Amino acid sequence: MKELICAIAVVATITSALAQGDVVYDNSSDPVLGTFVPEDTSLEFGDQISLSGDASIVTEFRLEYFSSDAAGTGVIRFRANDGAVDLQGGFETGQLEPSTVLYESASFPLQADFNTLEITGLSVPVPSDMFTFTIEFSDVPNTQNVGLLLRNPPVVGSSFDDVWVRPDNGDWALRQIPLTTANLAAQVVAVPEPGTVALALIGIGSLFGFMRRRR
Repeated sequence: MKELICAIAVVATITSALAQGDVVYDNSSDPVLGTFVPEDTSLEFGDQISLSGDASIVTEFRLEYFSSDAAGTGVIRFRANDGAVDLQGGFETGQLEPSTVLYESASFPLQADFNTLEITGLSVPVPSDMFTFTIEFSDVPNTQNVGLLLRNPPVVGSSFDDVWVRPDNGDWALRQIPLTTANLAAQVVAVPEPGTVALALIGIGSLFGFMRRRR
């Protein structure tokens, strides 16, 4: 009976810890290097990030932006990097363009000043190694200053020193930002796939079964 109670307690503790998720990407620490938005603020753009650890079901996402006015809207997307090989000057860069949409948020209104957009309650499977998060602004007046914050370095996970921008022709292009590191400020929380959790629980059950047999 004592072993059963102990096993239940261990399983409950592990299940609760897994449900809370892990920070698999974090670029929210100082310093702030500035803000970035393409010359045409209506273009979709974002950052390709590499995740830390094995958790690959995104449950929370945070993004920092600045807007001089409370006008316009934005949409967040997660895209798999499963598109065509990127070309720069006719030469392949070795990086695959963002393509398949894994998640698209509802349109949200932009607020004035520095803001953190927080999206919770997600359950979005993403490639375990990397994906690209993007934003697309709409109805932003020409006089409005808007952009995503730049921070560096990420304290969890990693990111290339460039951003993806999608011009009107639909072909994605990599861009660097002069005189600064092109890492957009964001944080990603994820949980393991159900199969990973199940295997962990089976392993715990087997261990307790072995211990009981030895007794």
